[in-house]
Amino acid sequence: MPAKVFMVDYASQADYKVFFVDYSSQEKNEAIIANGKLVKYASQADCKVFIVDYASQADIQIMRKNFPKG
Repeated sequence: MPAKVFMVDYASQADYKVFFVDYSSQEKNEAIIANGKLVKYASQADCKVFIVDYASQADIQIMRKNFPKG
């Protein structure tokens, strides 16, 4: 079942931190949220994510095209 994903405003609210990569070979733990669906409310979400600036901060590294869409 695809994950329902909600983007939060602060890292402390997130279940996972996400970093966008350019190549599929760089992806890490992408299966957690890949092909999921963005939801409008935190209460609807299976997992909450926060976008980080550096790969070293991230739990999940994913390509933009594989990131869930609304």
